[in-house]
Amino acid sequence: MSDEDTAHDAPGRGESPQPGALGEGENAQHAAPGREVAISLRGVHREFRRPRTSLTRPGAVVHAVRDVSLEIPAGVRFGLVGESGSGKTTLLKMISGLDHPTSGEVLIEGQPIHGRSQRQLKWLRRRLQLVFQDPMSSLDPRMRVREIIAEPLVAQGIPRGSTVDELLERVGLPADSARRFPHQFSGGQRQRISVARALAPDPHILIADEPVSALDVSVRAQVLNLIDEVVDGFDLTLVFVSHDLSVVRHVCEQVAVMRAGQIVEVGPTEQLYEDPQHPYTRQLLASVPRLGAALAGRSAAELAARTRAALQAEGVGEDEVDAVVDDEPRPTLPSEEDPHA
Repeated sequence: MSDEDTAHDAPGRGESPQPGALGEGENAQHAAPGREVAISLRGVHREFRRPRTSLTRPGAVVHAVRDVSLEIPAGVRFGLVGESGSGKTTLLKMISGLDHPTSGEVLIEGQPIHGRSQRQLKWLRRRLQLVFQDPMSSLDPRMRVREIIAEPLVAQGIPRGSTVDELLERVGLPADSARRFPHQFSGGQRQRISVARALAPDPHILIADEPVSALDVSVRAQVLNLIDEVVDGFDLTLVFVSHDLSVVRHVCEQVAVMRAGQIVEVGPTEQLYEDPQHPYTRQLLASVPRLGAALAGRSAAELAARTRAALQAEGVGEDEVDAVVDDEPRPTLPSEEDPHA
């Protein structure tokens, strides 16, 4: 996971979350009646103390996550967006049991995980798996792909059988990939290996932390399509963290916006994009790069020609080029495999 500096000023005391936002008490977001809850956060707060800079004064306290309450129903694709330093990764670590809140409760499928040792959380490793931002740094370069994918199975005492070969096929890699090492693959292929490893113990929840931000634009769509397929095929709950609003819009059905450790707005993805309520959400949407604005003043034909040439030079497929040039809000991404992915 990427490190985040969470030392941002919090919203003013008079700045309350918008309707449906995730705050404290009665403002907390709850799952719909009749749906099981996969992830529940109750008043979660996380603070860190900066290193001491004086012999007489302790280091300043940084409030990374501030009183977040949230329920994510099982089977939902949930997006978490915000700028760097907003507390996304800190919240993600607490959900996955890699960090503990200073106060509040974290429950996975109704079971509390806060304050538990890693030994006590062994059951969690089977139910919840992660896909990290940089696949190269999350894959052991000394291990072959077969060993990497089988590692969570061995750790959980699950028979391997033909699982590795089946998972390689599910993520679109040939069977002979199992004999190779991570450095012998492209970035997109390494992320496919990461997805296969995450699926190995048959989890209920998949957490993806910026899974395509380190990839070339030409393969991002393919990895997003893969995540789409495995979430549906394995009936997973997805928590997708990103600073890229267009990516979250393609993948997630619900989204929460995080700022300075607080979730300021949450709701169905299309509703939030079409009618954002919080000023910070509107600011984020306004900051999304727009091709037309960036190239304003040129004719439509010139814009199309220059854009098409630039994308083709990067190896982007024709369908994706057409989607960008035509400025469609949610294009149908191609399923064909890029040989360089």
